[in-house]
Amino acid sequence: MGFFIAVLGFYLIFLLSFLLTIYIYLRLALAVRAGKDVPKWIYKFGQGFRHRNYHTFDDVTDPIALREATFFIFRLVIINIIVFIVIYYKTYNFQKTLYTCLRTQMAIVLVTMLIHGIIKFISTIRNKSNKPMHVYSSSNAVIGGLFFTSFLLTMFISISGFPAEPITVQVDKTNLVVGQTRASDLLSSGFTFYNKSPDSEIVNKRNDHFYYGELVELVRDGKPYGYVSLTPEWSDSDKVKNCIVTFCEIKADNEQLSKIRFNNKDLSKLTIKDFKTRKLTDIFSLNPVDYEEIKNDIFFCLKLQTSGYALWKTYRIEANFNSDYTPDRYGVRAQHTIWE
Repeated sequence: MGFFIAVLGFYLIFLLSFLLTIYIYLRLALAVRAGKDVPKWIYKFGQGFRHRNYHTFDDVTDPIALREATFFIFRLVIINIIVFIVIYYKTYNFQKTLYTCLRTQMAIVLVTMLIHGIIKFISTIRNKSNKPMHVYSSSNAVIGGLFFTSFLLTMFISISGFPAEPITVQVDKTNLVVGQTRASDLLSSGFTFYNKSPDSEIVNKRNDHFYYGELVELVRDGKPYGYVSLTPEWSDSDKVKNCIVTFCEIKADNEQLSKIRFNNKDLSKLTIKDFKTRKLTDIFSLNPVDYEEIKNDIFFCLKLQTSGYALWKTYRIEANFNSDYTPDRYGVRAQHTIWE
């Protein structure tokens, strides 16, 4: 839970930086409209982002300073749109495109700053009037704010990752979304939990990175459908009916295996050859934003959202085989620091 709160704090810093940049731009626009200077702290802020080629910036507020800041924002938006279109037509995946754009914001801002510097240099050379060409600390405060905000965004996205689509398990035509579905939903669909009533107490001891709460057998009409982990969502203990399912596993010798599907894939028809020769994303018809495939001799794992699970859940599809390469068990789990 502590990591979850810490990452939320990081994003709060990013939000404050973004809002501060907007505020500086609005103060610049209002000052130009009123024919006044921006507050001195904005000049100092802009001076703090001066390029090493400049010893100082000019503490001047005029329409040209506002125009420079406005055109910088405009170019930044246009470059983002171009990058988004290029990546989208390469991937045809909106979420992956968005994730890539967010992760590369610092690079995009740096490119925009380079273009801004080139245009400023050309304008200075071509200036034939006696009117001085200022290097504005007021407009640089906006540009510097955008640079710092993009740096924070790139860093925090790298730390927290991007939300992945949860994995749906079909249990005898009942959808079970690991990490979201509540025990009460399964109870209403006719399932029960072996030796547990809806009001039984489940305790999460928070002593494991993979199994949260309590592992119980899932049953309907007297037939076992594997095991699920029931986890109190926001506390250390809760009643069964209020818990969520964070793990689902079925043994390959379970008679109900043919009625279990991971993302609509019939597990009973899979062999070790599928896992050795095909991409795991293709086997389960997934097109995730960020993933990792782990393939050993008899163990295979597809991990969705690889940057950790301090903020967003990580999902895993696991397949275990015996030493003679016959199927042993299949599982889907969700991981998050709020349960650890």
